[in-house]
Order: sequence, then C-alpha cells, then structure tokens
Amino acid sequence: MNSWGQLELLRQTLCRRSPELEFSNDLLTDIDKVLSYKHSHALLTPSASIPHRLISNNTRISVWKGDITTLTDPSHRCIDNVIHSAAGPRLRQACYDLMIKQGHDEPVGQAKVTPGFNLNAKYVIHTVGPELGTGQAPTALHRKQLSDCYNSCLDAMERLPALLDGRKVVAFCCISTGLFAFPPDLAAQIAIDTVVRWCVEHPETTITDIIFDTFLDTDFDLYNDKLSSLVQANSAVKILPAQPAPTPRPSPSISTARSWLAEADYLIISAGAGLSAATGLDYTSPSLFAKNFPAFLPLGLRRLYDVFGFTGWKSPGQKWGYYFTHLNMVQTWPPSPLYASLLRISFRFGPRSFIRTSNADGLFVANAFHPSRISTPQGQYAFLQCLAQCRREAVFPSAPFVNAAMPFLDPVTQELTDASKVPSCRYCDGELTLCVRGGDYFNDSPFQGQEREYARFLEHILSEVQHGKKAVILELGVGLNTPAVLRWPSEELVEGAANAAGGGGVRLVRAGLEAAGCVPWELEEGGVGVGVSGDLGGVVGMLGGE
Repeated sequence: MNSWGQLELLRQTLCRRSPELEFSNDLLTDIDKVLSYKHSHALLTPSASIPHRLISNNTRISVWKGDITTLTDPSHRCIDNVIHSAAGPRLRQACYDLMIKQGHDEPVGQAKVTPGFNLNAKYVIHTVGPELGTGQAPTALHRKQLSDCYNSCLDAMERLPALLDGRKVVAFCCISTGLFAFPPDLAAQIAIDTVVRWCVEHPETTITDIIFDTFLDTDFDLYNDKLSSLVQANSAVKILPAQPAPTPRPSPSISTARSWLAEADYLIISAGAGLSAATGLDYTSPSLFAKNFPAFLPLGLRRLYDVFGFTGWKSPGQKWGYYFTHLNMVQTWPPSPLYASLLRISFRFGPRSFIRTSNADGLFVANAFHPSRISTPQGQYAFLQCLAQCRREAVFPSAPFVNAAMPFLDPVTQELTDASKVPSCRYCDGELTLCVRGGDYFNDSPFQGQEREYARFLEHILSEVQHGKKAVILELGVGLNTPAVLRWPSEELVEGAANAAGGGGVRLVRAGLEAAGCVPWELEEGGVGVGVSGDLGGVVGMLGGE
C-alpha cells in the first residue's frame, strides 16, 4: 500500500475505533508522530490573516472557505470525523471520558471543551446540533436548539484563555447542515443572527475574532450575502465590504521545495486534473455543472466526470448541444493567476523546462505557455476525431465546429437545433468524437510528436545528471485516478536517477489536495521527494516567491 493509502487506512481506522478499546502510550506516541508528519506538509492559514466582514463592539466577524483543520490559532467546534482524524485518538478518548463522567448523553444545544491535541488549535469546543430527517422542515424547537449551539460555544469560549498576542479566536463550521439535514440557508441566518446578538449583548466580551468557516462555495457565498444584507440597528455593528482572501503560511515542505527549485538546472511540470480544478474548472463540482449545464440535470448528470462514457442521450442534437457547450466553456475559460504564477517559475528555466499534462483543456497554451514545450498524451479538446478511426489523419480542429454551432444552441434546452451542424468525418462521413483518451477508439497521432520531444528531454536530463546537474519534477494536482500516466512515471524517474547518479539528481515536488500532495515516505526520507498539501493557488504562489 502506498503512503497515502496507509494514511487513509489510519484515518478510517481511527474514525471507526471505539474509545472503549484503549491504546498503549507507545502506540499513541507513534500515531502522534504520523499525524504531526502529515500536518507539517499542509499549508496553514493564520487566523489573523482572514479579513473580517463585520465588527460588533470589539469583536471581528469573518467568513472563510477552507479546511478548518489547517486554520491556526482558533478553537474549533467539532465536525466529527474531520476534526477527530486530524486531532488523533486522544480527542475521542477525551470526549468518551467526559461522557462517562457525566453519565448521560450531551443535551442538544449544549457545549463541552477538550484540548486540541494534534490540531493547530489548543482547544476544541464540541456541541450537539439538532438532527432533522431527510426533507423535514425545522420546527421552532429545532431553530432554538441551533441558536443555543452558537450561544453555548461562545459562552464556553469566553471562559478559555487568550492567545499570547491577546486575541481570542473561535471558528464555527456550518452546524447541523451536513448529515443532520438542517437547511443551509436557514442555518446560516440563525448562525449570523445569534452570533451578532450575542456580541451586542456581551459588549465586554474577551472574544476578539469569530470566523464562520465554510467548505463549499455555495455556503461561502451564502454567509457573505447574508452578512452584506444584515440590517442591525445597533450602532456598534459595522458591515465591511468583502476583501481579498488570506494568504496561507508556508510549511516546512514549501521551504524545501523552493530551495530545490532554486538549485535546479531543469524543470519538468507534471500536471493533472487538480491543477484545472484549482482554477475553478473542477470536473467533480456539482455547482459548476449546474451553473453551465442546467438542461442536462434531468439526465442524471451532476458532474463533468459523469459524462465520460455516458450513452443516455435522447438525440444527436442533445449530445452535441452538451459537447459544444462544454468545448465553448473550456475555450473561453478566463486567464488564471495560478497559471501566471506557474509561468513565472517556468521562465527561470526557459528551454530547460517541459510540461507533460493529462489535462485536455488546453489551459497551458491559453495562459501563454508555448505549445512546443507541452506534451498531452491523453489528448486535447482542441481536436475532434473520427470515432471509427477510418484513417490516422482523421483528426480535425474543434474550434470551427464550435463556432459554427454556437448560434444554433437553444438557450433553454441547450440542444443543437440545426442537424447540419452535427460534426462528421470528412473522409468517411462517420461520427466524430472528442480526441481524448476514453477507450480504444482514441487516435493519439496528433500527440506522438510531442511525446517524442518529451522523451528526448528526459534523456538529456538523465545525461546531465551524470555530470552533476539537477532537475525538479513539479507535479501539480496529480491524484490516483490514472497514476500510470504521470504519478508513477515521476516516481520512477526520481528512483532511476538516484540509482544512476548516487541520489539527488532528480527531485520530486508533489503538490495538491489529499493524495495529490503526498509522496512516498521512502523518497522523502531519501531527500529526493517532498509533498505539499494545500490549494494549488497558494502553493504555486509561494513556490514562485510571491
């Protein structure tokens, strides 16, 4: 099992473990070491850097989108397995001991405090939110219980000590809106109203900062909109305009990666789906799909990934209505600050750099990277091909087909209304499809030339490593969906160079979320690999010295 698989197995095991099964002190110490290692590779967001949206007396209220376990300094309201996995088994044991001591279940709306253990926060505030059935409307009691949760947490926070800099920071998640099924819109309104009212009623509070932490884009927008429209008669409350997102704090792994890039003579950028997702083009996002493809939701499609291999189209017009909408969305995707940061890094190397990406969206070229230094072995949306592969040259630029079809897409049904705009092969008059790897129909002939160029680049690097030169593979957003395309070849290149030159000639910097930010431990222990876990916008900006 690879390193990420081992970490996931540990997380799942700890989540399922009953606190009645005691761990030895030695085992607890080992688990602490593993979690400490994992946390040390994550980008952290200092709570002091989060811009506030509202001031009530001396208390600043903010909205932040991110993983609450990477937020430094605040106390946290427990969000079950996410918090427990990051904190380690000592947290669950502390909760269990509290329950045994009091002898009964914790009432809904009340709160308890425990240490934070392996978290970046000193304390965790636990509360029990109201639980609704699926589709059940909240009653007056449910609303009161949810409000009580926030009041109880703030009361508990008031009794805790401040940080060394005098601040006292608490971060709230969206209580009861997950499996407990409380409607997010109403829950956000109750949360904001309760917190503001508590601040007004406690003008001498020692709490300096209250952060509403959201994980979903929809919740982030929801909280910001409700704060912006908040009408509060008390003159002590002031609404502020939205401000730029905070800058994460570099981790030790970022420092290592930056030093490796500074020492490198050659750069390989290896990019997967996580890089596109970091610019908003996220193939797993239901909100992105619902925004751009609403007419296709009745087909059961919810994400861009759902369309791969989908055969339930009602007509060619519907099918190509989707594909042309998709291609047009990708072709018009706005320039990205993330790619601009990456471009600045690659400029340091000039022709001593090369990009190999599994992404078919063409965003590298759209963001000013030169196509002669890019290999796309999985294909490109820039081309359509004959599905029957009647001949190798039966590959055609997609842009003319898209431009001709867009005026004939129905704005409501999103279907192609002119059958003559359905593309066909000019050689055999057969069906065309996207020229991307999705089956044995894939025609890779347009991409073989750049694959050969990339192979020659690797041969040159391995030759130069023999003479003391160094290279870095900057692997971005490459997870475990298709590891044989990018992930495993990166590891094999590092290991091969190490065996040939005594180590250190080729180093791997692997960055992204979850598995995409985890390198094999043996590569890290050997000084030739480092993982950085975090949003790629922040990671690449820091690697570029921004």
